[in-house]
Amino acid sequence: MSSPTTEVPKPKTRPKLPEGWRWVKLAEVAQINPPRPRNLGLSGDEPTFFVSMSAVDDLTGMIKSPELKPFGEVCRGYTYFEEGDVLFAKITPCMQNGKHTIASGLTNGFGFGSTEFHIIRPGPSITAEWIHFYVRRPEVLSDAANHFKGAVGHQRVPSEYLENLELPLPPLETQRRIAAILTEQMGAVEKARKAAEDGLEAARKLTAAHLRAVFESEEARGWPGRLAREIGVVSGGIQKTPQRKPSAFHKPFLTVRNVQNGWIDLSNVERFEVTPEELERYRLVRGDLLIVEGNGSRGHIGRCAIFHGEIEDCVHQNHLIRLRCHETASPTYLFWYLASPDGRKQLLEKAKTTTGLYTLSVSKIEALEVPLPPLETQHRIVAELNAKLEATQALIRSLEAQLEAIRALPAAILRRAFSGEL
Repeated sequence: MSSPTTEVPKPKTRPKLPEGWRWVKLAEVAQINPPRPRNLGLSGDEPTFFVSMSAVDDLTGMIKSPELKPFGEVCRGYTYFEEGDVLFAKITPCMQNGKHTIASGLTNGFGFGSTEFHIIRPGPSITAEWIHFYVRRPEVLSDAANHFKGAVGHQRVPSEYLENLELPLPPLETQRRIAAILTEQMGAVEKARKAAEDGLEAARKLTAAHLRAVFESEEARGWPGRLAREIGVVSGGIQKTPQRKPSAFHKPFLTVRNVQNGWIDLSNVERFEVTPEELERYRLVRGDLLIVEGNGSRGHIGRCAIFHGEIEDCVHQNHLIRLRCHETASPTYLFWYLASPDGRKQLLEKAKTTTGLYTLSVSKIEALEVPLPPLETQHRIVAELNAKLEATQALIRSLEAQLEAIRALPAAILRRAFSGEL
C-alpha cells in the first residue's frame, strides 16, 4: 500500500521588475500603526486637525472636508497620525470603496481621525505617494477583502495583512518621478470623469424637459381636462394568499417588482391559482397601463408601464392598479403624461396620506385629471416624444459607456505604473 502524499503548495510567482527595483513587505519599509508620542504639548481647547471617514473622497483619495476640533475632544479614543502618514480604511465597505488618503497640511503637524483607519508611516526608502497609489489598486483592495476578519457587516482588514503586503520598490527618485506622473494622469482622469458625469446628469434631465415642453405648453393649456375614470376603466388586482399556491388552474401574475419605470421586467414572473371567473375579470390585455400603488421610496410612487401582451393569460396582484383606456385615449399618451413633472406632481399629491406615507388606490387613480386633446393629436405627440426620447436614451447609453471607460482608467494606469511602464 502506498502512503498518502502531501501536495506542496507552489511558491507565489511575482512579475519581473525593472532593473533596480525589488520586492519588499510593507512592514520592512514602513511602520504600521506606530505608537503616538506621550506628550503632544497642546492645551485642551487648541484646534486640532480631525478626519472622519466621510471626509475622505473615495474616488480621488483626497481629504475633501477635514475638521478642526478641540484637542481635548479628540486626543482620546481616536486614531493619531502625523504629516505624511497614509490613512488606510480598514472596515467594509469603506476599504473596498477606496477611502484611503495621505495626511497633509495638518495643524501642528499631526491630527486624529476615525478608529477605522490603519496608519502607515513611510520609512526613509519609500514615499507616502508610492504607498498610497499602491494600496488603492483594485487588485490590492480585492485581495485585502479576502483577508477580512470579524462579523459580517463589521469586517476589517487586520494590521497583519498590511504588514505582509508585498509591493515593488524602485529607487526614491523613480518613486517620485512615477508619483508625479500618476498625480497628473489621475487629475486628468478626474476632470474627464466629472465632465462625463455632468453630461450624463444633463442628458437625464432631457426627458423631463421634453415632457414639460409638451404638457406645460401653451397648446396644452387649451386641452380639456378629463378624469381618469372618464377615459378608462380603473381596477385593482388579486391579493396573493397561501391559498393561491399553484395547483390546478394557475396563471402568471405580475407584481410590483415586475413593473419598472416604462417597461415590464419578465426576469422573474410568479404564478398563482385563480378561478376561470377571476382570469376573465383580471386578465391583462395589450395596452393596459399598470401603476404601482405604493412603495417605500417616494420616487417610485405611481411608477408605471404598459403591458404589451408579453405573456398570455396573465393577471396582476392587488398592489398594481390597472387602467384600461377607452378608444378616446392612447395608453402611451397617458403613460407619458404620468411620467411628466406635472403628472408626477399630481400622483404624489393624490398619494400623500395623513400619516406622512405615500400610497395610491383605485379611487385616487380614478380622480386623476388628465389634459386630453383629440386622439389624432395624442398620436402625434406620442410619435414626436418617442423620437426625441429614443435619441435621449441613445445619448445616455453613450455617456454611460464613456463614463464606465473613464472609471476603468485609474486601474489600468496604476497597473502600468507598478510594473515599471511609466
